[in-house]
Amino acid sequence: MKTLIFTILLLVASTLNAERIFKDKATSLIWQDHQDNVNLSITYPKSQTYCDELVIGKYSNFRLPTMNELQSIVDYKQYDPAILKGFDYVSNEYYWTTTPFADDPQKVVWLIHFKKGERTVKDKHYDRHVRCVQSSK
Repeated sequence: MKTLIFTILLLVASTLNAERIFKDKATSLIWQDHQDNVNLSITYPKSQTYCDELVIGKYSNFRLPTMNELQSIVDYKQYDPAILKGFDYVSNEYYWTTTPFADDPQKVVWLIHFKKGERTVKDKHYDRHVRCVQSSK
């Protein structure tokens, strides 16, 4: 009976963790895919701290993505949201990247809006959405 309960708990835990990440086979990146990706809107510095401290099951060492990394999950054949199939949590809002804007790299970075996959630049002190990533091990 104890073995059955342990197996059920292990299955539930692995299912919960599986719902919180997305493994991109094309890029070998592991993406956070959680309700926070819809609800959490924070400044750039806070988003860096959030990703640095994020642990999902056995996964840690998360970080904010570069512009190229975040753009790799945009699906321009999709609209509202324009994101690869397999992601469960996305808001049609702006998401932070670490790629600085050349004209003012100290204050401005590139972002992607997932309604259509548009790129833009915004000041770091505004609240925006965050999706953390890590390189596959």
